[in-house]
Amino acid sequence: MQRKSLWGSYKNLSPRTRIWIGVGGMVFSTAGILISDLLESQYPATEAEKQRAEALSPVTVVDHIDHTKTSR
Repeated sequence: MQRKSLWGSYKNLSPRTRIWIGVGGMVFSTAGILISDLLESQYPATEAEKQRAEALSPVTVVDHIDHTKTSR
């Protein structure tokens, strides 16, 4: 007997069961986002934590010069 892959086992489920698995995943994800927002508002980051996160960020803000408004 050949073992089924995870995808094969998933496809073998009834469509109704697959829908409920998808809905359950969406509910779980939405709850996680809402709970993280709630915890973030209850326990705000300190200045030291904000500076540490900013230092670790790979994004650098650069001022944009509008060359259309400068004289040539």
